[in-house]
Amino acid sequence: MSVQAGESAEEIKRLQRCINDLISVLALPAMWSGAEPSKILHTLLEALLRMLQLDMVYVRLKETDGRPAVEMVRYARWQNQVAAAQEIGGFLKQRLGADAQDWPAQMRSRWGDRDLSIVPLGLGLQGEVGVLVAAAERAEFPLQTERLLLSVAANQASIGLQEARLLSEQKRIASELDRRVALRTAELATANEELRREIGERREMEKRLLASETLLKESEARLWEMINTIPVVAWFSLPDGTNQFHNKRWSEYTGISREE
Repeated sequence: MSVQAGESAEEIKRLQRCINDLISVLALPAMWSGAEPSKILHTLLEALLRMLQLDMVYVRLKETDGRPAVEMVRYARWQNQVAAAQEIGGFLKQRLGADAQDWPAQMRSRWGDRDLSIVPLGLGLQGEVGVLVAAAERAEFPLQTERLLLSVAANQASIGLQEARLLSEQKRIASELDRRVALRTAELATANEELRREIGERREMEKRLLASETLLKESEARLWEMINTIPVVAWFSLPDGTNQFHNKRWSEYTGISREE
């Protein structure tokens, strides 16, 4: 009787702990708002390592839009045998195959001097985002509640990572638009400056032309004055007899006015 009561109490504690962990996992997206994928992965791995008392947790994001693949791994503090994320990725590919979609839902494998229960989960609807791998030496890992927690965490991470990538793409597009606007503004400023220069040059030419016309008129007036003051008859006619001009002495001599 006491044994059953103890098991029931332990089960209740385990369920309460699972509920608390689920609440913590569901709260993670609030921390990820506007964060880079690296920060999302860091907080995700640290949270799972602590909640599930894992020996190791690994994540790999696939290469997308020209961005290189990202790999990250975290170990329990008591682990004295650790490896780089790329080494873990190579180990998993060797044991489970290159395509994560073909990996089993769970497997037992030896890593160094330990036998680990390995649970891979795809990130994204079809694993298009990447893969999350949790590993623990405990033979009972994963319990039903632990698998539920891993599944929820993977879903939350998938959403957070996709939002981060969309935000990053939006920033890239905005930056490109800003660059193009700045370039176009500079081009327009250069064209405007060139137009102003041309207008200035044209106005200067108009001023010079006006000055030349004024000077020509003054020269013409002085010429007429000289022609009219010389003490001889002066005129100019075309071969057909059309008179082009004559001076004042010519009018006095002929008795014909300029208008006549």
